[in-house]
Amino acid sequence: MRLCPSVDSSASPLITHRIGADVCLSRQEANFHKCHRCIYRGQAASWQPAAEVAFRVTQGEDPNPADVKRVEIPRPAAQEAQPGAAATA
Repeated sequence: MRLCPSVDSSASPLITHRIGADVCLSRQEANFHKCHRCIYRGQAASWQPAAEVAFRVTQGEDPNPADVKRVEIPRPAAQEAQPGAAATA
């Protein structure tokens, strides 16, 4: 299985998919839009990268409540419509 795309650069892709070599080769043949940066581009189906391709995957972290600063946002007072009052233009 391969990660599509497997980019050899500092900027890792936001979305990747695990695909087989056959799907990878068919996407390359069809000029798939992610293939231009991929390390598997133009390689044989049996080719493996020298080192395991590593991606920096981060998940959203819950902020520590002590680090959160609460900010009050002033809101205008709700204007209640008075019965029988005509709107002025």
